[in-house]
Amino acid sequence: MKRMTEQDTKTSDSTHAIDGVLALAGNGRMQDALALLTVPVAAVPRNRNQVRRLVVAPAMRAGELDTARIFLERLVEANPSSSDDLLTLGSVMMRSGRRDAGQAHIEQAGELDPDNLAIAAVRLQALVQATDFDAARTFACRYAERSPDHARLAQLCLIALTRAGDLDTGLVIVERLQDRVDLTADLALEVAQVLQLAGRHQQALAIGRKALEQGGESPRLHLVVANAMLSLGGDDAEILDHLRQARDKAAKDVLLLRTLGETLLRLRQNEEAVDVLRQASELAPDLRNLKMLLARALRLARRYEGAATLLRKLAQEDPHSPSLQRYTISTLLQAGLKEEAQGHYADLVGRKRAYLTGSFAEALARLDGNLASAPISKGRLDFAWSLASRLAGGEPVDDGKPVDRDSWDNRARWGCLADLLLLDWLECAPERTGEVAAMLDGIDAAVAGIREGLDRGKGALLISPHMGPMYAGPLALHMANIPMKWLASAPKIASFPHVGSLISTSEHSELEVTREVMTSLRQGNAVVIAIDGAMSPSAPRVGWEGRQVTYSQFAAGLVYHLGVPSFITIPYWQERRVKFHVEAMPGKQEGQEFPAFALAYQQAFFEEVERQVLRGPENLRLSGGIWRGIR
Repeated sequence: MKRMTEQDTKTSDSTHAIDGVLALAGNGRMQDALALLTVPVAAVPRNRNQVRRLVVAPAMRAGELDTARIFLERLVEANPSSSDDLLTLGSVMMRSGRRDAGQAHIEQAGELDPDNLAIAAVRLQALVQATDFDAARTFACRYAERSPDHARLAQLCLIALTRAGDLDTGLVIVERLQDRVDLTADLALEVAQVLQLAGRHQQALAIGRKALEQGGESPRLHLVVANAMLSLGGDDAEILDHLRQARDKAAKDVLLLRTLGETLLRLRQNEEAVDVLRQASELAPDLRNLKMLLARALRLARRYEGAATLLRKLAQEDPHSPSLQRYTISTLLQAGLKEEAQGHYADLVGRKRAYLTGSFAEALARLDGNLASAPISKGRLDFAWSLASRLAGGEPVDDGKPVDRDSWDNRARWGCLADLLLLDWLECAPERTGEVAAMLDGIDAAVAGIREGLDRGKGALLISPHMGPMYAGPLALHMANIPMKWLASAPKIASFPHVGSLISTSEHSELEVTREVMTSLRQGNAVVIAIDGAMSPSAPRVGWEGRQVTYSQFAAGLVYHLGVPSFITIPYWQERRVKFHVEAMPGKQEGQEFPAFALAYQQAFFEEVERQVLRGPENLRLSGGIWRGIR
């Protein structure tokens, strides 16, 4: 008989031992099995494979994470260079709440096998789950070029980069992915979201729709498609259908409910919007913006007392938000609570007045140190820069010299803040209006054409976009003794020097505002209207520069049907003084049908908008009106 070698003996012992390990584990005697699984036994590759397959995997499927962990720790002890075992051990620890230890094992696995994209995906997932988005972004940047070769890694890279605000690197990955026909639904979702954030809504819509057609069922896919359609001005019924399908699958998704509520408001389905937004607010009671939207829905549904109750509480919690205070005041007025509204308004003016120190010119100069507070999104700045570059035929210039992007953005922020300061000054320090008036140039020349229009006896419409130092316009007309009325959301109890000429859109319905405008024109007044404004979310929209922006044909209708003369009036900054551009708008041509006239009027309006863009970024304002449609 052949004598057994020492190696044969060890192999036989190992086989006997692993059989015992598996038998004990199969009977639930895990500690006994672990004791028999010594390091030498676990060092045998065949034994490790059996432990993974017959002990670790069943334990993980059964949720017995401690059992899986102790056997994996023994396997790692026997073979510390096994990236697979380290990775699995790290994942088990993360799932059982031992996040730091788990992440350390996952990192160790990645260091042993840095080219393994599957391991890289798990490493990145751990960073994302730990909400360590700075580290996740750094990691995602490292794998950006290779991530398209692994769907899960690419998906996680896009998630990490998006949450860290690194859109540029995300687009690098997207460029390599968007034309592929084999995108998983999850990856297609992230690609579409990055494209949407970059303002490339048409591409986002195409990818989202394709993923749904190929069987994608994620409610977030429906939401991405709906948002893209909202930005592009898609069919309202289809948008609503996508949002409702998404809600059926994710009834507690707050972002989804908010978008559905906003869309319902846009479609004038105010009562349903109240129900949807109330549900969202109950799910996320700490989201103040959501409560504001609910208050708006209540108000549009004519539930003024309910809206006032909600806004009263919000205003008490945030007494330093002028926009919230103004909205509360106008809602109180609509609820018939004039005395309470006056008290709120007095408090608002008193608080803001305390900050208006020094002269108006000095206050303007101080804005340079407060540019970061301008309420302008990066997406809106990106859009405006792109538009200005297109209109200039290259990068924007000033006195023939190229303007760098950072200084251009800061000038745009200054222009936004300057108009807000102008409003505060006129409202809270009306006795010092002369300081503002001293900075207005060329008023008489600007209003000469308006006077001629008024001489026709039909009044005049003075239209404008939300651009430049808007609040300088009514002041200039007041100074020039032009009989006028002006539409604004300010409450009638405001303390402007020319508040008597105000038609407050925040206190009246659209029908009431229309009646006041008609009456004012019959009385021979000039009526100032920002025709890109929106009294409600259902305000009409038109396409402009690939976006859907608010624009009303109300002025065009008055000009066409009543023969009212109209002018576009746009204040603008030049060397930090205010000047005025006034241009006659088209009138009705003989035999011209209204659709053709309305289109010509709209084109003339947006041509003037583009001219204002070329007057410099400080003249954009980038808030309200057409800018609401630019995210």
